[in-house]
Amino acid sequence: MAKEAQLPEKTASHDHGTKRLKHASILEEDRISTLPDSILLTILSLFPTKDAIKTGVLSKRWVYLWTSVPSLSFTDTSFENAAAFATAVDDALLLHWAPKLTNFSLEFKDWAYRPELKPRVDLWLRFATTAEVDRLSLCLSSCITPEEYTFPQHLYANEFVSKLNFGNCIIKPNGLIGWSSLKHLYFGYASLPDDVINKVLLGSPRLESLELHKCFHFNRLDIVSESLKKFVMFHSYYGDEGSDENELLELEIVAPKMEFLEIVGELYNVKKCRINDLSALVEVKVDFEIPIEDDIEEDNQTKYCESENVVRELFESLQQVKKLFVGEWCLLELSIMSMKHLPSPLLKCKYLTMKTSMPRCVLPGIDSLLQRSPYVETLVIDVVLHYDLSSHSLESLLSRYDEVNQWKSKEIYFKPLLRCLKIVKIFGFRNIFHRIFILVVQFLLRNAEVLEKMDITEPQVWQTQICNLLHECLQVAQKLLSFPRSSPHAVVMFPMLVKPF
Repeated sequence: MAKEAQLPEKTASHDHGTKRLKHASILEEDRISTLPDSILLTILSLFPTKDAIKTGVLSKRWVYLWTSVPSLSFTDTSFENAAAFATAVDDALLLHWAPKLTNFSLEFKDWAYRPELKPRVDLWLRFATTAEVDRLSLCLSSCITPEEYTFPQHLYANEFVSKLNFGNCIIKPNGLIGWSSLKHLYFGYASLPDDVINKVLLGSPRLESLELHKCFHFNRLDIVSESLKKFVMFHSYYGDEGSDENELLELEIVAPKMEFLEIVGELYNVKKCRINDLSALVEVKVDFEIPIEDDIEEDNQTKYCESENVVRELFESLQQVKKLFVGEWCLLELSIMSMKHLPSPLLKCKYLTMKTSMPRCVLPGIDSLLQRSPYVETLVIDVVLHYDLSSHSLESLLSRYDEVNQWKSKEIYFKPLLRCLKIVKIFGFRNIFHRIFILVVQFLLRNAEVLEKMDITEPQVWQTQICNLLHECLQVAQKLLSFPRSSPHAVVMFPMLVKPF
């Protein structure tokens, strides 16, 4: 009987404790709801709008909270087709009532934009601009498509937007552009007739950053801006529909406040690349190629000379730059100029990066670039996988080039030129037994008088050859460490990275 009397008492106590734990658990789970709306809206702004809407199931307070989020982001991923995606955007905007938008982003990834969607996209953009959106992004596809979207004219007059990001759009203003607050502008896969960029720059007096990604339908780019600090051009496609494909692209930049310049990718039929007034320029990346198709040999020779002139003029513009990144194709052009004994300018850069697969044909270019960079303190050699340089025939020039004797003969000359070099980084190299690799390392160690550190990383040994190569790697490491060093304080770091096949 005593046990029977105690049993209900324990059960009651257990139930009470369980209720208390459940109540505490509920409070802990709902703690986020005690935050003020401003913080919750900031949190929801970090989510895609589709996910922010789903939070409405959490509690009554959350049902309509997303409708006040100042940032809207839509992407067609996970929708069965473009029509379903468009309907979802319509429904979300119908319920949304925040008077001010900080961000509005619309991206077609899985389903490309179609012309029948233009009225709805127009309405979406009108919604964003009416809400005085600060950052506006519209990407209608991830590649060039024949179905492009033409901007509504009202978008060219906006005093609130500070950042615009457009992809697969036709920019065709009827009159002047008025983007008085715009600071950052990105065009991707965009048709840009010759006069459009001029109108954009004239109508954007505060523009600081301009990026052109795979743009086309232009033959001349005049980048003239008093406020521009960053300009990036990735690939370009010359000419307009029906234009002469032999017409050449001219690029001229006048930007006294520009600090960063990046020209990468393929630039078709470039005739001129000139930069003026570089008093503020600090960092430049030139990793582009001017493709030359196998055509009539005489015509190709003319195009080769034109591409040499482009590189020569460009490097003449970069004499004051402090940080310089040079790609393999430009190194090849410098090699040609060096073998032809053409003059190249003296550079004042202190941080120099060269991206190359280290073929024999770019050695004269590396040689020339080092000769013209006596103030370099940090040298980075980024070794990439094999790069196709078949568009240029250097056999006749290189037939008389003996890289070993050529570099050894210049050692006395190079000592004063490498007097500032303190740090050398070589990474990505996959063939540590390559004689050019050995030659470059030996040369730098022998001529850099104040060298403090040489860091060689990522020599890779495949598992199938590990038994044979490990011993050879150690031999190479010992060889590198035994090279004479001009600087008694130089430290050579040669970590070996073994990766399974």
